[in-house]
Order: sequence, then structure tokens, then C-alpha cells
Amino acid sequence: MQFTRVLFLALFAATAGCGADALVAPPPTAELQAAPASIVVEGQTLVLRPELWRDFMPITPPNGKPLAAVLRLYAASGTPVTASFHVDAAWVVNGADMWAPSVEENPFARWNPQYYEVVAHDGPKWDPGILVDVVVRVREASGATQLLRAAAQRIQTTN
Repeated sequence: MQFTRVLFLALFAATAGCGADALVAPPPTAELQAAPASIVVEGQTLVLRPELWRDFMPITPPNGKPLAAVLRLYAASGTPVTASFHVDAAWVVNGADMWAPSVEENPFARWNPQYYEVVAHDGPKWDPGILVDVVVRVREASGATQLLRAAAQRIQTTN
């Protein structure tokens, strides 16, 4: 387990771009909070399972590294994800504060048909342990978009 996390972090660091926060204007907070916990795309029900963390390993700055996120969409049925879509925007909401990161597809995640994955980095330095809401915008092959939310997600730590 620990080796897997270290390997993932190494791959994440090697593949993460240097992009700045997205220029996508966030929907109103009320719209983000009203986003559903599941959506249907091409007949497949999708759910969002994010992982959020701050790195406090000994080699990091004293106050840790900024927030990072892995945002995975799974088929609610547990079957492989077959719908054609991509995530083109994301928002992490912490009360009145919001992080609107640019998201990048993780090229290594394409090897696993069980989920679709994007990553985000260089977020705020919010306290570990707090609960935040994560919302992604899913763009279907037709161009239609839907919001998908995972409420009350805990920010974890690595140390």
C-alpha cells in the first residue's frame, strides 16, 4: 500500500503540468451545492470519488505543500466505464472559499477501465482533516455538460 502511494506520487509529480488555475468561471455556489451525487451519461450512471491531500513529508516546506487532488469517476454498477466523456473543469468548495484548478487527464489511468481520472495540483493550503465539497463538470461526446458532486470529502495528509 505504501509503495503504491509513493509510486503514484512519483508518477503524479512526473506527469503533472505547470498549468495555472483554470480560467473557467465557476458556477454560482448554490449551483455547485445542488449538483447531484450521480449522473447518467450514455446510459451509464457515474459517481465521483475524489482523493484530496496535502503533503507533509520531511522533505516538504515546514507548512507542507499545497492541496492536490485525484478525481475519479466510476460506474455506479462497478462495471468498467464505457461512456464517452471527459472532465473539463473542477471546483473544491470550503465554505465561502473555492479552488478552481485546471485539471489534467492522468495518462497512466487509461490502463484501468474501472474509472476515468483527472488530477489537479497547486491548490490552497487548507487544513488537513477538514471536509470540502468537490464538483466536476462532465462534458459528454455530444458537447452537453453536467455537474457531478462528492460532498463532505476529507483532506488527507501524507507524512
